[in-house]
Amino acid sequence: MQATSNEARKAAQAKMAAFETEAERGAYAAGCSQGHGIACHNAPTLGKVIWTESLGRVTVDADNIREVHEAVCFEAEAHSRQYSPWEYTAAEFNELEEGESEAAWEAYEEGVADAIRGDLATYTDEDYGISAGN
Repeated sequence: MQATSNEARKAAQAKMAAFETEAERGAYAAGCSQGHGIACHNAPTLGKVIWTESLGRVTVDADNIREVHEAVCFEAEAHSRQYSPWEYTAAEFNELEEGESEAAWEAYEEGVADAIRGDLATYTDEDYGISAGN
C-alpha cells in the first residue's frame, strides 16, 4: 500500500517531537529537508542504464525501480557531504557538547533516511511510468 505525503509528514512530525533536545529536533528537520529534496530530484527513468556504488551497472525496470531510486538517493546524499554548504551544517553539529553532538548526527541521519523512504513510499507505479502491462 502506497503511503500519502500527508501520512509521511505526520510520521516525521511525531518522530521529531520525540527527540529530547532542540538540537536533535533541528538536526532531524534538516535531515528531512535534505532527504526530501534528494528523493524528489533523483527519480530514475525506466529503461535507463545507470551505475550505482551499491548496485553496480543496472538497467532500470519495473521490478527494480524502487530499489534503484533508494540507492541513487542515499548515494546522492552521501556525495552531498563533500561540498559546502554541508561544511556549515557539520560544523554546527560538531560544536555541540559531546553527547549532544552525537545525538544531533544520529537525528540528522534518521531525518535523511525517513524523508527519502517516506517520499519513495508515496511514489506510485504511474509516477515511475510503469503501466499495468509492465
